Amino acid sequence: MVPKAVSKVNKTVDLLKEDFTERIGRYGDPLPPTTKNSSQEFCALNRPTLHSIQINESNVIWYHQETNGNPLDPSSLLEENTTYYAAQIIANDESPGRLAISVLLGVPSSPTTNDTVQVFSTSENPTIGDIKVTETNIIWYDAPVEGKLLHFDTPLENGIKYFASQVINNCESVDRLPVKIALIEPSDITITKTVNNKRPIIGEKVILTITVQNDGTSVFNDIVINEQLGRGFTYINAKTTNGSFNPSDRVWTLSSLPSLETAVLYIEVEATPNGDYSSISTIESAFPKDKNLQNNSAEITLEPSCITIYNEFTPNDDGDNDYFRIDCIETFPESVLQIFNRYGALVYHKKGYQNDWRGFANVSGSLGKGSPLPTGTYFYSLKTNGLSENKTGWLFLRKE
Repeated sequence: MVPKAVSKVNKTVDLLKEDFTERIGRYGDPLPPTTKNSSQEFCALNRPTLHSIQINESNVIWYHQETNGNPLDPSSLLEENTTYYAAQIIANDESPGRLAISVLLGVPSSPTTNDTVQVFSTSENPTIGDIKVTETNIIWYDAPVEGKLLHFDTPLENGIKYFASQVINNCESVDRLPVKIALIEPSDITITKTVNNKRPIIGEKVILTITVQNDGTSVFNDIVINEQLGRGFTYINAKTTNGSFNPSDRVWTLSSLPSLETAVLYIEVEATPNGDYSSISTIESAFPKDKNLQNNSAEITLEPSCITIYNEFTPNDDGDNDYFRIDCIETFPESVLQIFNRYGALVYHKKGYQNDWRGFANVSGSLGKGSPLPTGTYFYSLKTNGLSENKTGWLFLRKE
């Protein structure tokens, strides 16, 4: 019977022989080293070296080639998409075979932005999370290299640069994007609206004047103003001192408006017989944020007169169109109507006109008071308290 101690020694010797055989092979040469993964990924930001590659054995030597070649410094930085070859060293003997390891480096590109200098209003209490960057997986630092990792709730400071790194598959970009911050005090942008004639007659054209003013100390950018016209208006044209107006969607846009400056939009419209005669102008957006939103809208409502002047009549006693007619004139008892011939001589004058003129002169002149006027072109002037100015035009009197 073999003593237990001797049996234990024999087993240990057998294990050593088996390990040695696995390491040096059946023919006395060391075997190549082994690994858990023949394709290994690293983050370039961590500056990985040959030491970083996972190998099960400890004594290895690295090459760029499968055979021959010069040994590599174990502290050499790994290169992207490169295959390295490892040989095992046992008792100063090098394995003739080499283990191939493919290396991939995670190198996310640096983040991008449209504005490397970004402006915020202090009234918005901006934070790191408000900085505009094209990419989504971003982390921020207070330095271009190393530095302190910043939380997204970190308040922004005026004149400070912050540095963004993109993260993909847990790897950060090597280069960081610098973004400088400018904080400005809140400013006020206002809008007002006027019209040259608040009581036009139907069919008359009026000019709406919309004025935008920067009452603050900073420049406003990307200003968008929406214009709503009631159905009682027909759009004619528009012109502006700054920016552009799109008649299809009634939007006025200004790229910028400097401190204490104004921009004006003129819109010509015509009053139609039916509909709503209100017009509303609203500042939809501007940058930086406006400190007072109460003055970002202006409205004006017109009160068109129903007066319609017909410029031809035939006072021939046939019962049809025998009188010079003005629709709605009865609602203006204080009206004053004057008719002039083509030489500028007054031939008719009536206060409180009631559609009762049949083409007879009622003032002394070349024809005499009460005389019928001949066929021809005449000119009228109508004045009422309800109209902003006298209405003038021509009329044709036909006797046949």
